[in-house]
Amino acid sequence: MDFLRQDFRHALRRLRRSPTFTLVAVLTLTLGIGANAAIFSVVHTVLLRPLPLQDDARVVRLYSVGKQGPGPTSPPDLVSLREQARSFTGLAALASTELTLGAHDAESLPVKVQGTLATADLFQVLGPRVHLGRALQPGDDAPGAPPVAVISHSLWQRRFGGSPTVLGRTLSTGAPVPATVVGVMAPGFDFPARSDLWLPLVLGPESLTPEARGAHWLEVYGRLAPGASVEQATAEVAAIARGLAEQHPRTNRDVGASVESLRDVLLGKVRPSLLMLMGAVGLVLLVACANLTHLLLARAASREGELSIRLALGASRGRLARELLAESGLLALAGGAMGLLAAMWAMDVLTAFGPQDIPRLEEASIDGTVLAFTAALAMLTTVLFGLVPTLKATRVSLGGGLRMANAGSGGGAHHHKTRALLIVGETALAVLLLVSAGLLLRSFVHLQRAAPGFEPEGVLTVKIDLPPNRYGFGTAAPEAFFDQLLARLRALPGVEAAGIVAGLPMDGGKMPLDLKDPQRPVPPGAAPWKASVRIVSPGALETLRVKLLSGRGLSAEDRGEGRRAVLVNAEAARRFWPNEDPLGRTLSTDMNWGNGAFGGVVVGVVDNLAIDGLAAPAVAEVYLPYEQARSTQMTLVLRTSADPLTLASAVRAEVRSLDSSLALGSVRTLASVVDHTVAPLRFYLLLVGVFAGVALLLAAVGLYGVVAYAVSQRTRELGIRLALGARTHQVTNLVLRRYLGLTAMGLGLGLVLAAAASRTLVHLLSGVQPVDPLTYAVVLVVLGLVAFAAALLPARRAAQVSPSVALRGD
Repeated sequence: MDFLRQDFRHALRRLRRSPTFTLVAVLTLTLGIGANAAIFSVVHTVLLRPLPLQDDARVVRLYSVGKQGPGPTSPPDLVSLREQARSFTGLAALASTELTLGAHDAESLPVKVQGTLATADLFQVLGPRVHLGRALQPGDDAPGAPPVAVISHSLWQRRFGGSPTVLGRTLSTGAPVPATVVGVMAPGFDFPARSDLWLPLVLGPESLTPEARGAHWLEVYGRLAPGASVEQATAEVAAIARGLAEQHPRTNRDVGASVESLRDVLLGKVRPSLLMLMGAVGLVLLVACANLTHLLLARAASREGELSIRLALGASRGRLARELLAESGLLALAGGAMGLLAAMWAMDVLTAFGPQDIPRLEEASIDGTVLAFTAALAMLTTVLFGLVPTLKATRVSLGGGLRMANAGSGGGAHHHKTRALLIVGETALAVLLLVSAGLLLRSFVHLQRAAPGFEPEGVLTVKIDLPPNRYGFGTAAPEAFFDQLLARLRALPGVEAAGIVAGLPMDGGKMPLDLKDPQRPVPPGAAPWKASVRIVSPGALETLRVKLLSGRGLSAEDRGEGRRAVLVNAEAARRFWPNEDPLGRTLSTDMNWGNGAFGGVVVGVVDNLAIDGLAAPAVAEVYLPYEQARSTQMTLVLRTSADPLTLASAVRAEVRSLDSSLALGSVRTLASVVDHTVAPLRFYLLLVGVFAGVALLLAAVGLYGVVAYAVSQRTRELGIRLALGARTHQVTNLVLRRYLGLTAMGLGLGLVLAAAASRTLVHLLSGVQPVDPLTYAVVLVVLGLVAFAAALLPARRAAQVSPSVALRGD
């Protein structure tokens, strides 16, 4: 221990004597370790930390699989699965919905909350912790049972100030009978979809009729039985689905079933992206370590004379190695401490600007696990950048080192191979990061240029959910309310157009239905037509400025028997009536919400909208007049030439003037809805771009340092060449050829690595292939120019040295 203390004191004194070297080394490590600690904190929170559920690895989701892919399940199918499946200890179902929470005292106002209607066994299946009271329990979802509610810890704090007297309070949620609060969940539990309120889902006899098997609207979750695996459960539910298809061919003919781990459901989409970020930030650390190895090699080379003298005086090589590693350890310790501070700042940025599709991102923090990771990373970097220079320095020959000490210069040929390998490696890693950033940038530009089919600028959107107990679903009451509201909103100053739609494009709202043309029956055994049906008011598509391709739009006259009209988009016209004119055709469905079956005469064809995102293929869509559906859940769209958000207070006032108990749902601009779809790509692009920029800077600085140091060691040789008649440009070319040749090798290796690694970005790319010639060419040119500039300055300086000065030492 005395020797170690002496080693660290000696190393500290040497670092204090070289403040520039120390500062550069610590800043380089701060960038590498800080970025790794910040990204690891996100990866640990999102991917590695257990979900706030009991034995979350045993919780799965069950899907009904139709021609549209995996989706929700019908209530009768749920009952059949419960009766026949043996791979689960329990199956529960839920449906997410927005709820209006009524005022609970004289000072509060109605508010919108994200709610969940759940079968009473949901909490037994999931196994979350309860903070106060109890969760839903068997019997709570029985028809006629007293309404109860469970609230989230967050809602308890926001709405009720964390008061323990919340248990027993009644909540008005729009149902005929208020619900009594029976429990508060533990912090962190908001499943699913950031839910704040859980109410019993009552499946009455009308939900379990044979016809209801075709209505798929339940999310089903289960807990695997002991010894059961996901594969076994999948095989079992698939067999049950085949049996149901035979028993109920009209509703279940093409419906299968599958099972997926809940962790994969929640994290499957973000896992590849986060692991890609972890890999990218790891490459930055490798580049940083390579840079520091350059510095330490040069530092060790300049000390070869000193080390040889110490060896001659009796110092052991082990003692010298400990001393050099102690210096590397102090640098790594300082870099780790500074990196931790940088990671804390970076975490604030990541949580503030990260996309909402990363679950639990806001919970990411610098905890004990991250501290341990940072400490381990500091130790690893000590080995990565300190070991090679230490081994090189302690292998110095006694006679050669003493001659160097007498000559007053350091370095030797045995360092050249190591430096060459470091240059090639740094360049290759920089190419890999720059190609990844370039591909993401091209994909982002492609999405920004993609046409959504509507004009999002200048449009305000407001969700409105009418309570079913006062506005009967499918009755004339919702229609009358929205008619009055639209008339008032169109009269507001600055409002150019207004309408209502059932779900915004690119916001995840689709209602797939089977359709048919009565004049063209579907052949026996053929699949029925399927399209997404969207409910709109007259003027809604005009407000969105959706292009009318042929025919006319919907009007107020398209009401009543004999005047039912619909619109189709270009994709539906192409699929259903190829090479024919769809105008005048009739579409009908089996869906009826109380005002006749959905459908009517096609009176117009509109442009395709980007329903599933800017990069998704077109979806066949049919637009129904609101009068046919009379839904209680709609979204207002208002177009203005001013800032759309300035209309929010006026809209709120008009809604409250019609019904003071209503609370507005999400109020946002349509442009923000579109922006939300590219936010994840922009987030990953920004991070990878920053990492690539840092790697490019470090590679350029490293190459500059290597060339400058090598030139300083070859001063006599270059002076002799100049004295013997060599021209300035010949000396410059001599230096450039060697080091730009190494850069070229690094570029070639980097291209090979990039071609292999860029395939991991496929899930983020749109409009560009992983091996994109333009991106690769631009990266080669940029990195080649940077390398040329980094090597040119010291090369020109070497060519301008005076021969007399260079040879004076001899």
